[in-house]
Amino acid sequence: MTGSQPETTAVIIVNWNGWRDTLQACASVIRWGGPNLKLILVDNASTDDSIVRIRKQLPAVELIANSVNAGFAGGCNLGIRRALDLGCKYILLLNNDAVVGPKTISELIVASKRLKDGAILGSVVRYSNTQGYQFFGSQRSEATGQPCWFEYTRDHAHLTSPLIESDFILGAALFAPSDIFRTVGEFDERFYLTYEDTDLCYRAKARGIGSFIVTSSEVEHYASATMGPVTAPLQTYFLTRNELLFIEKHCSRSLRFVMHARRLRRLIWRIVQAVVARRLTHPSTIAMIFGYRDYVLRRFGDCPRRIRIYATAYATAISPDLCTRAS
Repeated sequence: MTGSQPETTAVIIVNWNGWRDTLQACASVIRWGGPNLKLILVDNASTDDSIVRIRKQLPAVELIANSVNAGFAGGCNLGIRRALDLGCKYILLLNNDAVVGPKTISELIVASKRLKDGAILGSVVRYSNTQGYQFFGSQRSEATGQPCWFEYTRDHAHLTSPLIESDFILGAALFAPSDIFRTVGEFDERFYLTYEDTDLCYRAKARGIGSFIVTSSEVEHYASATMGPVTAPLQTYFLTRNELLFIEKHCSRSLRFVMHARRLRRLIWRIVQAVVARRLTHPSTIAMIFGYRDYVLRRFGDCPRRIRIYATAYATAISPDLCTRAS
């Protein structure tokens, strides 16, 4: 430890070929973060000019240049280790395509102190383009053992409470006292992207550490700036593979059997549909098959090169900027 800073909050942002979003996120943190704040940027081996741009516009910000693309999980872990070395009291993990408001960070700190720094906290996350709710909590499903996100039309009454108990906190804005990371550990880097935040909170829950949404703290989130929408090849691959890993880690043996059987039926049905439609080589179908294959073969971390190629082609059809990030 290089020196104790008991009330310092570290804000960790991981960048990968997304310097425009990252600079916007940093600007919001610098504007509203308050005096006792340490902003740590981790660049995940970007192939554009992210490092040059960030260093030029934010020369005082600590920038960790990773030699490999370690995914969201690995990038955050580098930042977490640095924050712990600096002796920061709190850590906020913030997506690079998210922005904080005037009270986002301060309300998280206040709520944490009220809870005696014994919980993982999150902000209410809104879509930046529509202001609709992306995430304000979740409850574990007894049938699947997995999170069931709250929906505004059904669960909006929760938003009238100062705190919403949740089974996990979305990684777009995940806040915790540093001691919780020391107790629970870092992200499981096998997940790489998706489910790493859920896994962390479920591991914390097993140790008696709860998770809560602080409704007075809000974050605006572009969402899917790096991976594309849920139907994109990157999303399909990681959600398929990592869901299976999550089930393995956090479900009972009997529930694992049920869930694996369901997922296998879903894969077979997807293949049958693709064969009938003569779309067996469709990128999303291939991504799902590769996701299952790599789980069985215990290939975790980054996705295969072929999925990256599909992702780039998919992104090119949607947005040149998204194409750069998917490469």
